[in-house]
Amino acid sequence: MATVGPRSCEASVSDHELGPLATRVPAALRGSAAYHVPQPPRIIAKLDANELPYGMPRELRAELAGALADVALERYPDPRAARLRTVIAKQLGVQGDQLVFGNGSDELIALLCAAFAGPILYPVPSFVYYRLAAVARGLDLVEVPLTSRFEIDELALMRAVDAHRPSVIFLALPNNPTGTMWRPGFALELAARHRDTVIVSDEAYVAYSGVTNLPHLAAHPNLVVMRTLSKIGMAGLRVGFTISSPAIGSVLEKVRPPYNLSALDQRAAEFLVEHASAWCDARAAEVVAERGRLAAALTARGLEVFPSEANLLLVRFPDAQATWQRLAGAGITVRAFGTQGPLASCLRITVGTPAETAALLAELG
Repeated sequence: MATVGPRSCEASVSDHELGPLATRVPAALRGSAAYHVPQPPRIIAKLDANELPYGMPRELRAELAGALADVALERYPDPRAARLRTVIAKQLGVQGDQLVFGNGSDELIALLCAAFAGPILYPVPSFVYYRLAAVARGLDLVEVPLTSRFEIDELALMRAVDAHRPSVIFLALPNNPTGTMWRPGFALELAARHRDTVIVSDEAYVAYSGVTNLPHLAAHPNLVVMRTLSKIGMAGLRVGFTISSPAIGSVLEKVRPPYNLSALDQRAAEFLVEHASAWCDARAAEVVAERGRLAAALTARGLEVFPSEANLLLVRFPDAQATWQRLAGAGITVRAFGTQGPLASCLRITVGTPAETAALLAELG
């Protein structure tokens, strides 16, 4: 059976292949590789992308289809996403001008890098797109290693901030790919101490952690809370948003493409936030319960399972690459991290349904 190697990135195009165009590409970008998600020939349990493992029930899908039926596809989408803005603002208890919408968190990260150009600081390992967005814009990177237990070294990070004066600091709460929930108050302390730096509380997994810095926005005008619908059952929509002061929002709007959310995505997100939030919350609670069962089962097998407050588990294996290959051959996809770096001996496993957990555990033996 053909297999796919556990690589996270495609090989870079060589300078020779680009010819004279190579000098037009920034050196940092030439040395990077495109993000790539390997796919085995068959999949019976997809546990590699931190998605909600449950599809919406048939009745909700039918109602959604009705809501989408009258979308005017011959027209450009609303550039302000006015209806969606009203729905999200009401749900969160914020003002509409505090919201900026993006094509998932990835575009929001890119907008923050573009709007506040300067050194970009983040702990490592963390969400890969912090680096990719900064490199694509030719910005300096400040990467602060996590501890051996994937906790923030707060003193080292504060020293790095003092030394490099970054324009944006990304803190994933909880972190991807480790699942670690760092001390949320640390983001607030940074915001209070460094008022000339944008502090981003990336809360993509808030449905699984229940922890947010949203109530502290008013006290910290340089704080940005970032959310996405991708992790709660709407990954296919690619809808994310920042919540911040209107002043930061107005800067982000200057670099946001005017039609970045399609009309279909806007209408679907409106409907789902209004009519499917209770269903999403219930499924997230099931995932949290399953996370505990899976962690206990993996620990009982003698594996090191790192504490997680997200819908994923980071697990250290005696031979992570061989385990990834064996699982892929059985149609079970998990996330591997290559052969170098602090994650080389680990696999990231999305928490799936009980049936997917059973298939995973059976293959692991």
